[in-house]
Amino acid sequence: MKKISVILVLVLMLNPFIVYAKVNNAGFEGGIHKNEMDYKKTKQYKEVIFLTGEPILLEGTVAIKIKDKKLQYKYELSSKDGQVTLERDIELERIIDQSSHPSQIVEVNNILDYDEEIVIKSGRNKTTYTLVDYQFHNSTIDDCEPVVAFYSGNWVGTKTYSINKDKGQVVVEITGNIYGYDHYWGATETQKIHKDINYTLNSGDTTLEWSGYADIDVSFNRTKNIEYFENAAYLSSFDGGYTLTEKEETIMEYKYDLPYLDKTDQEQERVVAKLRNKGNGVERFETHPTQKKMYIPKFEDIKGYWAEKDIKKLAGLQIIDTNNKYFGGNLPIERQEFAKWIAKAVNLVKEEKKPKRSYVKPEINPPVFSDVTKENPDYEYIKAIKEKGIMNGIGNNKFMPKGNLTRAQAVTIIIRALGIERLAPNPPFTTRFRDDEKIPKWAKKAIYVAQQIGLAEGSPEGYFYPNDYMTRAEAAVFLNRFISYLQEDFKTYYRDMILGY
Repeated sequence: MKKISVILVLVLMLNPFIVYAKVNNAGFEGGIHKNEMDYKKTKQYKEVIFLTGEPILLEGTVAIKIKDKKLQYKYELSSKDGQVTLERDIELERIIDQSSHPSQIVEVNNILDYDEEIVIKSGRNKTTYTLVDYQFHNSTIDDCEPVVAFYSGNWVGTKTYSINKDKGQVVVEITGNIYGYDHYWGATETQKIHKDINYTLNSGDTTLEWSGYADIDVSFNRTKNIEYFENAAYLSSFDGGYTLTEKEETIMEYKYDLPYLDKTDQEQERVVAKLRNKGNGVERFETHPTQKKMYIPKFEDIKGYWAEKDIKKLAGLQIIDTNNKYFGGNLPIERQEFAKWIAKAVNLVKEEKKPKRSYVKPEINPPVFSDVTKENPDYEYIKAIKEKGIMNGIGNNKFMPKGNLTRAQAVTIIIRALGIERLAPNPPFTTRFRDDEKIPKWAKKAIYVAQQIGLAEGSPEGYFYPNDYMTRAEAAVFLNRFISYLQEDFKTYYRDMILGY
């Protein structure tokens, strides 16, 4: 599948800035697993099967191997009472096309090999369902925007089981859709699966036939949150601080429409033939959140300041430089500083481990811009911002690092980072701001989108002031709003709205 089912992030060597989110860690069967980020280990797993005519919850493990050209899944499951067991081995080929578009990746999965057996015991009787044919095809596309990788896909499959070798068969037609995203602050994958089940059992001179269906909604979610904790000790150097938490959860909701099979009296069967065994259920896995205390800033000019909480959050995350005694919230933010804040907020620049040896060949790093050389302390951040296409400079290969940033520029940078400019209508159009005519043409789409999704609020009087310089305090508030959007709003769109939570 695709993404956060295990969220596996592959870095393509052809372009180190294209990240590829491969989902479907637990396979395409509609089950969920725990600790999906740890794709190298066997995971706890749950799945509900319906091919017997009733929902049966199975639990156990799934082992996943993700290779360049193959996906392999091994399941070992059983019911709580031990009366039902399932063993399944699936091998899929991977065909990856990353050459057709500079930021998009297409993956196709086809079945290579399969082996599945379900055994159901009832007293001294035993019924064995053996997978004798499996037709499967899946395709997924990743669109790798500067700070978010979006993906979607779909699959179709047909599984045919024999019942006790030659006593009958069950045919399960499967269709599925995947929607997901992955970024530094979280990831969500939603799967919507539909199964049509057709059952035929030959017993002497009689034949039992029935059909039913099941719908399965699966959500894999990983989120980083920032929580504030008061310091109960009054006599202390600080009054409280923030903690960075990270948590994963997987949820499976299912509903089914199956026949009643426990009626033997003919008259009763005529009555229940008009009825159906309908129901639903929910299963989930949650991991204990990891916690990390954040740095407590000691700026002397922010206590009681209107942006104090936002400044403390960014300082705690080490996005804001905390070496200075004063923050200077009313000063305009420089382009160089805003670039650094953005790059740090979404973890664009990762520390590299350099080899320890007596001689290291000097790196050749041409200037990112003519006015941003390797000697600039923020060189790596500006380089990452440029290579991602988030900030392109002011023209003539200049960045103007010490220049002030306007509100229109700041919003354009954020929306460009998200890659969602397409949400704006075709021009001409207007925003809801009363000073709409002052918005530069190059910023109009970005400001429209930011207004629609709640990132650009404007003044209480309805003005945006697009050409005013953004202050450091305003930049801190704006960046925190951006981080919150990544944390919560994406999850709402990709899980809550699709699944109707």
